[in-house]
Amino acid sequence: KGRMFIEEDEMVGLARLNLKAGEKAISLATFMSAVLYLKTGISLLCDGHWEAHYDLSLELYTFYAEAEYCLGHFQEVGYAAGIVLKEAESFENKLRVYSTLIRSLAAQNKIQDAFEIGFNILSKLGVNCQYQPPDKSIITKDLMNMTKALEDLSGTEFLNHKMMDNDKMIAAMKF
Repeated sequence: KGRMFIEEDEMVGLARLNLKAGEKAISLATFMSAVLYLKTGISLLCDGHWEAHYDLSLELYTFYAEAEYCLGHFQEVGYAAGIVLKEAESFENKLRVYSTLIRSLAAQNKIQDAFEIGFNILSKLGVNCQYQPPDKSIITKDLMNMTKALEDLSGTEFLNHKMMDNDKMIAAMKF
């Protein structure tokens, strides 16, 4: 029985090493290698891993979804994202995989689905915005006004603006 615990600890250690290797492979844009490392890490997890090794499970599946997205394997993205969305303990822990899922849907030209998920997330983050985008002329005008306002600021004035510290708004800006 003691041997079983050692084996499980070794398996978890190997899963952690595969996570690190997968993250490194993603940073080097070697996504096929990343998928292999992350998939191996996932396969090393024992039954009940979400309860016993929550952070490791969350990271392996989240990075796996991202690597598969980069390869255009959208079905695998949906599979991994579905697991994270089911098992994640908090809304905040789901945000990164939601972002990957939205990009995946958009890449498949499932724009309506991507918009619905995105607006739902923004709503949960406390950002109220209209579902239908405004007229392009309004966006262009606002963009020109913002560009002009930023051009009129010196570098020092710009840097003296208060840094955003609202975590929900920072997260919302990613969507």
